Amino acid sequence: MIPLLALDAVPPHPYPLIRGGGLFLIFVGLGFLLGWIFPSKWIPLGIGGFVTGFVASGLSALLKPSLGTPSLVQIAALVVSFVVEAGLIYYVVTTFKDRDDRTMILSILFVVGLHFVIMGMAHGPLIAILGVVTSLNAWIGLKVTPRSPLRLVGGIDALLKVGVGSWMLFLHPALTYT
Repeated sequence: MIPLLALDAVPPHPYPLIRGGGLFLIFVGLGFLLGWIFPSKWIPLGIGGFVTGFVASGLSALLKPSLGTPSLVQIAALVVSFVVEAGLIYYVVTTFKDRDDRTMILSILFVVGLHFVIMGMAHGPLIAILGVVTSLNAWIGLKVTPRSPLRLVGGIDALLKVGVGSWMLFLHPALTYT
């Protein structure tokens, strides 16, 4: 039997916020996925996923074993990513206000992907890769296949978030210590 104190002796993870980020992505992805499946409930499901993910991410600090304390740079990367995201969403909303909903939503998904790239400094390379892939998915929906169904492009985005979030929560921290 492993003594409980042995769990606290785990060396610090290079990205101690990875599990919280994974939880956030899982719940946001599930909220949006359900929103794409049930479009009449899209907004409450999306908000519910965001709120649940935010709370779960905050509570992830209680998970054992602790992965360590985030650095000032990691905290700053989170703050900068949120500021950049908010600024770019404001730009998109004001620039594309006369465009159709599809263009607006895919442009916002593109921006959200970009902010994940910045978050890579806090949550690790998996979320940065997710940012590139989800931005590419939104760009393809906007430019390459502009007639593709929005629900398909949005559903792919949501599934990517759930998948990478699950990887961040369940697999990456464990693999780091093997």
